[in-house]
Amino acid sequence: MELSTFELLVKPIAPRFPATVPGSGAITAVARRAVQGYFLTISNLETKDLTFRLEFVISKPNPADPDRTLFNNADLLVDIAGANTSIALSGGVTATSFSGFFRLPAGQTASVQLLPKLSLGLLSDPNPDLEIRGYVKLTLPALFKNIREGFVSQSATPAKVLLNPEIRGTFLPNNYPATLTGDFDQINYALAIASGKALNEVAPEPSRPILIGPILTDVLAEMTTEVPPQFIEGTPLEQAQSLVGLMAQLDFSPENLQSFSDLLSKLEIPIQVSRK
Repeated sequence: MELSTFELLVKPIAPRFPATVPGSGAITAVARRAVQGYFLTISNLETKDLTFRLEFVISKPNPADPDRTLFNNADLLVDIAGANTSIALSGGVTATSFSGFFRLPAGQTASVQLLPKLSLGLLSDPNPDLEIRGYVKLTLPALFKNIREGFVSQSATPAKVLLNPEIRGTFLPNNYPATLTGDFDQINYALAIASGKALNEVAPEPSRPILIGPILTDVLAEMTTEVPPQFIEGTPLEQAQSLVGLMAQLDFSPENLQSFSDLLSKLEIPIQVSRK
């Protein structure tokens, strides 16, 4: 489901420019810096644990601008009832779609946060220009079970959730962090939910087999009676290790490596292969 818009910022709230006041000479306009992130409070109203996927679709920078993309510029975190836990945020340097998965136990509420990746250099820059906007999608993905059953739907019916997306920001004085004095402030406001309501139902993705394609079909066919048990019934880590082992049997052409990377992505394994 389409959930809401989002906007990340690290930039002055007003332009800094020389101004002239009669009798006082040149001065610099006051302009604090805004650090703004996206927060989603989500409650799982079902009686079983569920894994959700958040997808952030950004407005494509034109021309290309490293300060207008989530790539290397954002952290995705989740907090249920403890410390923040990092979520892997997929998406490459030219991507316009970035996504992450998080597991939410039955009856629990989580805070999911997409925050600007702050560095000392960015905080010290008096004129930072990080500005990223787009929209957010929430899905209930089918999860990989094993090579035989493929991806299995998490539910036979839509999952009920409570949603509250927000923008939260902090205003920093221009001399921060060199000094810790100055005018600090905070702001937060709710974002409109696309459905127009807080109580929503997320339709589950249906079960589906693994679509491997011609690159790996022959390899797996030859291994039908030799597939190691951990590849079929093992932990996600054991399955990933066994799958990567198939690379030894592939022709390392660019096309094959890209197909293999696509397969790993479909299996929710954050590995991309290339030959240099």
